[in-house]
Amino acid sequence: MKQILAYIFFLLSFNQSYADIAPNPIIINGIYTVNDCKIQMVSEYVFADLYNDSVKVECTFNLENFGNETEIQIGFPEMNFHYWSFSEYHPADKGNFEIYVDGKLLNNDDIEVPSQMKSIYEKYMSVYRFDDEYQRKRDSIYTAYGIEEKKHRTIYPPGTYQQAEKALQELSEWRDSKPRFGSELWTQFNDQKEKGNFPWYIWNVKFDGKEKKQIKVVYSLPSGLGYGSDYRYFKYILETGSGWYKSIKQADIKLQLHDIDIETVEELSPNNYVIDTTQKTITWTFKELEPKSDDDIYVRYFNKEERRAWEKYKRKFERARRWRFLNPLNWFR
Repeated sequence: MKQILAYIFFLLSFNQSYADIAPNPIIINGIYTVNDCKIQMVSEYVFADLYNDSVKVECTFNLENFGNETEIQIGFPEMNFHYWSFSEYHPADKGNFEIYVDGKLLNNDDIEVPSQMKSIYEKYMSVYRFDDEYQRKRDSIYTAYGIEEKKHRTIYPPGTYQQAEKALQELSEWRDSKPRFGSELWTQFNDQKEKGNFPWYIWNVKFDGKEKKQIKVVYSLPSGLGYGSDYRYFKYILETGSGWYKSIKQADIKLQLHDIDIETVEELSPNNYVIDTTQKTITWTFKELEPKSDDDIYVRYFNKEERRAWEKYKRKFERARRWRFLNPLNWFR
């Protein structure tokens, strides 16, 4: 009976097996503000150099204040700069993007996190600090006692083992007494993130009455990756701009394909795109845009070698499944 139940579970889980090998989504977002203001995004221009495995994005936003003098927080939602990232804060985050306000590059001190996330952000940073300190102290012990690691073996000079192990044990106990990453911190992070609609990182921008400003954001990240590298994709969320005053007068998105063949592009949306096969570009233009999810940019393409490898894997998996199905005695081998 146990064998039958296990086999039923195997069959039911088969259709979900491919999902287990896909990284989390790589999605690119525009800027927005949660402040109540009369600042219009007059224009949005997005230029992306799209490669098979990565993309460099430059987003230029021209804003105009139709109200009185004000200071607002501008930011963008979380983005994954690495595969298998679950969007928790990392000390290297700010090095992944550049932000310019009227041509002036902001420094790390200018870029903050929303007040709702500050305590959690500090917890994350403290864990990284303790991890770094632990590694430094461990290296110091290894150096002091002349310990070496070779081919997965730890080599202690004669007469040093007991003292070195005592020092390492005390260091391990010290690290265990400090905060670590775990389900408790991740739960706090996700609960807080889901409570409200606020940006990931923020910066303050002051507007005089009727003033115009330009915000430019530049960043690089991996291309989106489908199950088993079956396909890759580029996704830019225009809907983020829906929170600004009035509509976006004009939005232009231009993708320059590099090591990607036009014929490997198998899905494009929305449908008002223009393809230049000579220049290998794909462009969209919007007028008086009040962005919705249907306006978000999506390009799906594939790498021929990765597609062949994925098809080969699926055929092999299917043969194994049929073999087990037709040979019940081999289900649990």
